[in-house]
Amino acid sequence: MTPPPDRGMVSRRADGVEASGIRKIFERVQFMEDPINLSIGQAHFDVPEPVKEAAIAAIREGFNRYTVTQGLPELNERILARLADTYGYGGKDSLVTSGVSGGLLLGFMGLLDPGDHVLLPDPYFTMYPVLAGLVGATWSPYEMQPGTTLTKEALEAALTERSRAILVNSPSNPTGRCLTAEEMDVVGAFAKAHDLVVVSDEIYDEFVYDGPHVSAAGHVDEERLLLLGGFSKTYGMPGWRMGYACGPAPLVDAMRRMQQFTFVCAPSMAQAACLAAMDVDMSEQIAEYRGKRDRMMAGLAPAYEFPKPGGSFYMYPPLPAGASTDEFMERALEQKLLIVPGKAFSARATHFRLSFAAPDDVLERGIEALLGLAESTAGA
Repeated sequence: MTPPPDRGMVSRRADGVEASGIRKIFERVQFMEDPINLSIGQAHFDVPEPVKEAAIAAIREGFNRYTVTQGLPELNERILARLADTYGYGGKDSLVTSGVSGGLLLGFMGLLDPGDHVLLPDPYFTMYPVLAGLVGATWSPYEMQPGTTLTKEALEAALTERSRAILVNSPSNPTGRCLTAEEMDVVGAFAKAHDLVVVSDEIYDEFVYDGPHVSAAGHVDEERLLLLGGFSKTYGMPGWRMGYACGPAPLVDAMRRMQQFTFVCAPSMAQAACLAAMDVDMSEQIAEYRGKRDRMMAGLAPAYEFPKPGGSFYMYPPLPAGASTDEFMERALEQKLLIVPGKAFSARATHFRLSFAAPDDVLERGIEALLGLAESTAGA
């Protein structure tokens, strides 16, 4: 018998996963003195006091054991009621997940078999293609660059015979782009025509600055929609890992069964705190972030021209004309400026992502550094 090839300790699946470029920067900042950190996507404000107190009370009252896998019934009820009141969502099945990341993993596991295919936006959040690979699926990009319009033709160009799902992310990480109602209608009609499931990542639904958030709910048939959202961004609690998934009963049930053998359940005390969070008004913080977006757009205008992001807390400016990604990033680091190269989110090395989820003094330092970089790298 021929012995199996020596492939070392690590599985091929794990060996094919490269470390996140975003997390590399996050780790680097830990050892940098007074950096200008515009790299990480987490709100700069703290968890609201009533939400903290609810978590502390839950811990002190002994609410530290497992909950049921799908999460607290009263929390699921509140989530579904909010979606119904806000977007007219009529689904009745939901699952509390360990962040939207947990919902994405369970969703991909529940939807995609090896060899299946998923359509992903380009630019995309770094996790999307990795998760497709982990479940043995393939993927193709469809055009979602800032300043473009999502069309049926762009989706058709990415479609294959094995296509099973299409993922949309609005507001977008990394671009801040928000899909319009017309574009979401295109997605819904395309999914129906080609029998696809729409996975809609709406974690930034509260961070919309120029009009109401356009949810996939109401534009995509509910029997083919997996709607993902969460609490991490809105309430400044990314480390608490709190998300939710709403969708057709067979898919949500499959995700629940897989959660039993992976995450088990979302953190119990954080679930209790999220019940309190749903009664907290965050409009003041959202207005502050609208101001941060406008501050950055005005400050960068002399050197960077790009569409104003409609949501999230990201911008996706183009590199200065003639500048290479490696040179630009190297000079940024020399200025202690931490941003993320666009090639972390796309096959095109033409842009970079910055997060304006930072104190205003850091944003001002970032504007100054970026203007200097534009002058020193353009045409180099």
